[in-house]
Amino acid sequence: MKDKLIIGGYQGSNSLHTKSIEYFINDINGNFDIDFTMDITNKGEKASSLISKTQKEELHISYLLSSYFEKILPEIKILDLPYFFNNRSQAYELLKFDFFDYIDNKLKDKNLKLLGFWDNGIRHISSKVRLIKSLSDCEEQIIRTTPSPLHIDIFKKLGFKPKPLDVRDFKLAIENDEIDAQENPLTNYWNFGVYKKQKFVTLTSHIFGFCLFVINYSYFDKLSDLQKEFVINKSNKVTEFQRQLAVLEDANLLKEMKLANIKVEKIDEENLIEFKNITQTFHQDYFKNFPHMQRYISTS
Repeated sequence: MKDKLIIGGYQGSNSLHTKSIEYFINDINGNFDIDFTMDITNKGEKASSLISKTQKEELHISYLLSSYFEKILPEIKILDLPYFFNNRSQAYELLKFDFFDYIDNKLKDKNLKLLGFWDNGIRHISSKVRLIKSLSDCEEQIIRTTPSPLHIDIFKKLGFKPKPLDVRDFKLAIENDEIDAQENPLTNYWNFGVYKKQKFVTLTSHIFGFCLFVINYSYFDKLSDLQKEFVINKSNKVTEFQRQLAVLEDANLLKEMKLANIKVEKIDEENLIEFKNITQTFHQDYFKNFPHMQRYISTS
């Protein structure tokens, strides 16, 4: 009799995360009896509940944006520091070996085990009002942010009026036209239907986002050595698959957006420097609070 494996997510069928979970399921299907809930927000649950549900073993495996883990793992805020990475390769380099092991060991105390860092896309700003060409364009716009205190502070610093919302409530806010702007990777901008309401997209590349792909530690610990090795190998494989999808998705969506008459522009270099300068304080504050994290950024 195969072991039961319960998996949960928070995005729909077109999401590259869902496609990656389905790839993972197909790869391990012969070894586990799998139950998969594609999008728990369709049941009225918050995306953030994936963490507690996985900790309590109501789910065995889930994925979620790293910023939602701040309450139980404050060091993870390093991945949300604005303009911390210049490109994907630099971000991926940080996530290897020592840094991976550090986060994995920290999560074990919370009854979770890290299986992989999934690419959640490069975050940009969209608006129904205007392109964000300068700091003055941010002023007075109500922007949806994640519930992360760091995200809230970043966009307040830029001049926006932050409205923190879980994914579940964000989708409703878009439908009800309750916000002026939002920041997300292009895949969420498109798949959450934001493009229907907000036709201006500024490629600010302010954060290179990542999801934590995790498993309940108690469940994992009970598996045989062969099963553990199997799960880790398949997790490594799906992480590579997911990252490849993320890179392709960005390129394809830029084409789709232009065909849909979405106004898309990069922020110019002069204003980009202003955005970077005004948000440098978040880097300083982070390393003041977590000086030991300096050891992991020699490549960043």
